[in-house]
Amino acid sequence: MEKRVGFGPRLAAAAIDLLIVGIVGFVAGAAIGGMLGGWIGGALGESGGAGASSGALGAAVGAVLGAVAAFGGFVFLYSLIEAFTGASPGKMILGLTAGTDDGRRGSPALYVKRWAIKYSGTLLGLLGAVPGLHVLGLLAPAAGLIVFVGCFLVLGDKRQSLHDLGAATAVFRKADLAV
Repeated sequence: MEKRVGFGPRLAAAAIDLLIVGIVGFVAGAAIGGMLGGWIGGALGESGGAGASSGALGAAVGAVLGAVAAFGGFVFLYSLIEAFTGASPGKMILGLTAGTDDGRRGSPALYVKRWAIKYSGTLLGLLGAVPGLHVLGLLAPAAGLIVFVGCFLVLGDKRQSLHDLGAATAVFRKADLAV
């Protein structure tokens, strides 16, 4: 347990991830939102309906929807890096990775399990958008809050968050993991 990484380095990795997601997500969201807004605004303006005002409104709505979809899609894809490698880019930069709770390298299945628990709020929210499964979407905020609060368990002696405990994982310096 002494080789497990504590709260400070994990918080630093999360801050790096937030910075990357913020910058790249904003740029991608702005670019895709601008393209979608131009496309929708042009299509509405050409339809001859209410004239320029409907084209401008369509452009604005398209830009916002495109930006939100692009940003959300990027964040989701970014999180999948951790699902398949056991480390987010922020953790990779700092030389950290998840492994089994006894200090061995994890399997891809273990990393996906850890990711699914960590992002359970997001996954429930996505499932809640499926017709007939809307009740799962209602559970998403509670799941997200539980996982967030569970991150502070890293401050304890075991240095494991709630999603680590649920998946039987811990975070280590990559060099400290046994094969």
